[in-house]
Amino acid sequence: MNVQFFDHAHHKLKIRGLKSPVDVLTFTGHEQLSSPFRYDIEFTSTDKAIEPESVLMQDGAFSLSAPPVQGMPVQVPLRTLHGVITGFKHLSSSQDEARYEVRLEPRMALLTRSRQNAIYQNQTVPQIVEKILRERHQMRGQDFVFNLKSEYPSREQVMQYGEDDLTFVSRLLSEVGIWFRFATDARLKIEVVEFYDDQSGYERGLTLPLRHPSGLFDGETEAVWGLNTAYSVVEKSVTTRDYNYRTATAEMMTEQHDATGGDNTTYGEAYHYADNFLQKGDKEAAESGAFYARIRHERYLNEQAILKGQSTSSLLMPGLEIRVQGDDAPAVFRKGVLITGVTASAARDRSYELTFTAIPYSERYGYRPALIPRPVMAGTLPARVTSTVKNDIYAHIDKDGRYRVNLDFDRDTWKPGYESLWVRQSRPYAGDTYGLHL
Repeated sequence: MNVQFFDHAHHKLKIRGLKSPVDVLTFTGHEQLSSPFRYDIEFTSTDKAIEPESVLMQDGAFSLSAPPVQGMPVQVPLRTLHGVITGFKHLSSSQDEARYEVRLEPRMALLTRSRQNAIYQNQTVPQIVEKILRERHQMRGQDFVFNLKSEYPSREQVMQYGEDDLTFVSRLLSEVGIWFRFATDARLKIEVVEFYDDQSGYERGLTLPLRHPSGLFDGETEAVWGLNTAYSVVEKSVTTRDYNYRTATAEMMTEQHDATGGDNTTYGEAYHYADNFLQKGDKEAAESGAFYARIRHERYLNEQAILKGQSTSSLLMPGLEIRVQGDDAPAVFRKGVLITGVTASAARDRSYELTFTAIPYSERYGYRPALIPRPVMAGTLPARVTSTVKNDIYAHIDKDGRYRVNLDFDRDTWKPGYESLWVRQSRPYAGDTYGLHL
């Protein structure tokens, strides 16, 4: 990966359909794995009457470029972020120009504006995510890509209850350890959401020297500095257990899983009950008990070492593995670290600079997004018992006496009698020598 010096005078903002001149004044950007990026960009313009309607929901492109070299053709930008304008401010005006601010985010950020209650049946987690992206948000095949190692099983039923689409999608992905990042398709000039579930999704090949800005004598060497590390004792192993009433006698407790292979700086066992799996399985069988034990332990290990630093390289982004050269660099940085988040900024009178967070690179385990909790349901949900026969006076039941229901909040159209998964009835019972304990 080539390293080129970034010059703060050359960042450019383009907004589709906006004919007014735009001159970037300053910007601050935040990027994180498994989260939409956000860039707040201030600019000046001689047009003092830019209207929100001409900016909001328009495609935008923000480019970071190397400085021009005299006698050489204009260089291709080091990096370009494509997205949509989701915020607009008119900050001030003077006799000659006005100052504005826009927020550039990927289209996936718009999923937070869609809050739904819905039922999904007999689909895998990737299929549910794709269905939402395609059908609800009109994203095309070139807008996202799944590069997954595991094959995920279909789930009988998944419920979205009062969640916005981004929270719901992120929750499902976090449960199974799938993470995502944003890349650029230079040919189509769009941002692409890339989904991964292992280390094969890391970008590799960047090595930077350890050197403080005061030592950048030529001003043309990108570097890192201000490296610091924070270590914590985390769980040594994870065990999971669940109950499946359809195979009530089956053993559902997994063996203790230790993804480190025996790290002496870890301690204790984390025992998780009711992770909602149907079989014990092994660590490679997606959504089995052993699989959830592995994913949970990897998630704990992501908190074992929190690494931070600063840099002048505009190439640093979440999902990039970097190595740091220099005898004074901590050993963990020399071996390789995975960038998980960056905060970048620059201005007309201030060069590009960023701070980053990272975790150690490991072949044994990878990055896992933080687990997002499921929504809490208070009270009861109204529903109607259904049948495969229209206007049937009896419920359609299976050999175990289970029936299906049409939840009142669900707006989808289903084949009659198949509006939900099979439901078991629960009711109080009592007799002379038996009863329900309350």
